[in-house]
Amino acid sequence: MKTLLLIALYIPIYFFSQEKKNAFNLLLTAGVSPSQVHGDAYSGFNKLGAMGGIGVESVFSEKASANLSFIFIQKGAQKNQNLEKNDLNYYYLNLNYLEVPILFTYTQKKFLFDLGISAGYLINYYEASEAGNFTGTFPFQKFDYSVKVGLGVNLNPKWFVNFRSSNSFITTRPNRIKQAIYYNNIIARTFNKGYYNNILEFTLGYRIHPNKKKID
Repeated sequence: MKTLLLIALYIPIYFFSQEKKNAFNLLLTAGVSPSQVHGDAYSGFNKLGAMGGIGVESVFSEKASANLSFIFIQKGAQKNQNLEKNDLNYYYLNLNYLEVPILFTYTQKKFLFDLGISAGYLINYYEASEAGNFTGTFPFQKFDYSVKVGLGVNLNPKWFVNFRSSNSFITTRPNRIKQAIYYNNIIARTFNKGYYNNILEFTLGYRIHPNKKKID
């Protein structure tokens, strides 16, 4: 994590030092983050969260760019009761993260294709079921590491929208049962060691061009 933080601090400095070589922009983003947790007893992106933050974009060419952001994002899972079906089971998990994604973007005409990694720090969380609040009973890891893949559209030189999928590749909470479980599928063996965050990110962004007085 220390290495990633050093990179996070170095990249903005590098971007600004390249002002004469490459264009750089300030990014403001806000949106929603439907989420689920792989490894729990529930499925579906039923937990709706909020996200938003600020970032720096370095434009290397008309098609290639990279950006680093500092984002507040809510993750988790939710399962509501269904009284019509006599289903009284309820579950709610809200995880508040400060996240630092590093993304590389390929631009084709007005379309944006993103790929990158992210490190998130768990600020706090809340967990409850029909039995009551049990926050802290089974602690989560303080850090969440994920891979992000996205598609976006430049609405104009300033405004853009993005849709991304974000998935943890390291457990955010290990399995409470320590017994050995063998899965025939190698993917299942790799990603069934605990909880993993699965997020869909829908964001609206605004690009500020400090080097340009006017954007046509």
